[in-house]
Amino acid sequence: MNQLNKSATLNHGAKIVRGPPPKTHCPILATQTMLSPAIDVLASPEKKLNQSSRTGRSPKIQKKKTLSTIEHSEQEIMLCGTENQERKQKNRRHTQDSQSSGKAKKSKPAFMCCSESVDLSFSSSNLICNSGKEDCRIRPENHFWVPQTQNGEVQKGVCEACFDGMKDKEGWRKKKNTNKKKEEIFTCQRCSGLWHQCCSFFYGEPKKFVCRICAPESYKLVLDASGSSPDSNFIEERVNAFLENALERNQEFQKISVRAYYNPEDGVKTEELVPLSWKRKFIRKYGKMIKFASRAIHVFQQQDGVDQIFFSIFASEYRDPVGDGKSWVVIDCLDSVKIFQPTSLRTQIYQELILSYFHLARSMGFLDSYLWADPPVQGDDYVFNVKPANQLPPTPLILENWYLQVMEKGKSEGIIKEFRSFEKEKELKKYKKPTDVPMFQKSLWPPLMCGYDNVRKPQKLWKSISVEWDGHGSDNWFIEFNEVEQDEQLEGMIQERFHPILLSKEELLYRCLENNWQFNYPRRAKFASVGLINLM
Repeated sequence: MNQLNKSATLNHGAKIVRGPPPKTHCPILATQTMLSPAIDVLASPEKKLNQSSRTGRSPKIQKKKTLSTIEHSEQEIMLCGTENQERKQKNRRHTQDSQSSGKAKKSKPAFMCCSESVDLSFSSSNLICNSGKEDCRIRPENHFWVPQTQNGEVQKGVCEACFDGMKDKEGWRKKKNTNKKKEEIFTCQRCSGLWHQCCSFFYGEPKKFVCRICAPESYKLVLDASGSSPDSNFIEERVNAFLENALERNQEFQKISVRAYYNPEDGVKTEELVPLSWKRKFIRKYGKMIKFASRAIHVFQQQDGVDQIFFSIFASEYRDPVGDGKSWVVIDCLDSVKIFQPTSLRTQIYQELILSYFHLARSMGFLDSYLWADPPVQGDDYVFNVKPANQLPPTPLILENWYLQVMEKGKSEGIIKEFRSFEKEKELKKYKKPTDVPMFQKSLWPPLMCGYDNVRKPQKLWKSISVEWDGHGSDNWFIEFNEVEQDEQLEGMIQERFHPILLSKEELLYRCLENNWQFNYPRRAKFASVGLINLM
């Protein structure tokens, strides 16, 4: 399936059940030292007041002297009072400075990552509404209802709108589709600096955290050259050359890196893919197993010293599945996230990546392809968990036109020889029965045929499914490539590079959900990208 908006954001894949910091400022931790002012300790003079004369002089003289002594003593007392006030003020300042110094020494460690005030709450994703309506979803932060179940049983919820229409509501509980987990705050075991989890690029136990300032050698933020392969190099060289030529003078070149994984021995049981009433006839044509090879292509761009993933392709490659000499490549899923820079070239880069894969396919001997444009339900995630709020899916018509542009460009570049819509292909090949339609996993026609199947009346399947001809006559295409000499590195391109997570979009999405690797904000997109790099 596919997801694309007017700003060229693409998402394409099969429906599933159920979104790193901006440039960070990391100053070196400094210890603040405060000096308390010195305090002068003043000794008060002894104050005695002569109340009687012992000198034997005349009372008059003694009276004058006594008055003089009293005046002098009063001045002395006033001076002493002033000194006491000064001493008290100095003592007060000393106490305040001491307290301030103590607080500085006991203050909490500073954040060493970003200076922004971040929301530490993780976002939630769409949930499937189990009412039976195909495109009904339980949106993030919306309420839904689940039946009372035994411990350990999977709870299948329904949205509020569908619950309101139910007759039997006894024993149901109301819940909310929210993510209760939050980012942790890590404390470096060496410098005691604080880090937001998604700023840290640390994926281990918090008690073992040592930040990338103290231990830069422990952090891998970009892809290793050792992870490349002949097929990834093929696409990487082509798309970087295109980018370099397309940039304007004032635009910075930010390298694109590609990593590819390949399983040459994949497949699906024929009986699990085809309508039951036609099972024997399909097995007669394809055998008990429809065999294919799986290939996953992940595309990164280096920004702010971090390789960030922004595009993925999951494809199936069928080498002569029915013995008629035709070998097919089928794009099962495309997904993208709005990260690529510059934004003015985003659409062109997406299209170039698809054509680069087509060019790779014909270099490996594939001359036919099938492509289906099917935009997802808004909020559904196929690979990149929780996308930016402004990344909306396209309408079916917009997506169809976008793919037509890709194929027209491929034709003008000599990669594509011809492409035809299903409507034209049906007329050209004179399809008359279900087995005439090529069957590919995760493509349009197998589930549609199964939906219209009637075991008791197999002969009516073709007529029943004909109601879909008009609705799906123009949203899926059969593509023929121009022949080209096989690449000399063909053996390397078809050499197994298996990965249990990165080769499966379902497993990759599950890992993102499990770890709260989300792509709705730049900080978190970087953190999720580095998490994926660490899997490689």
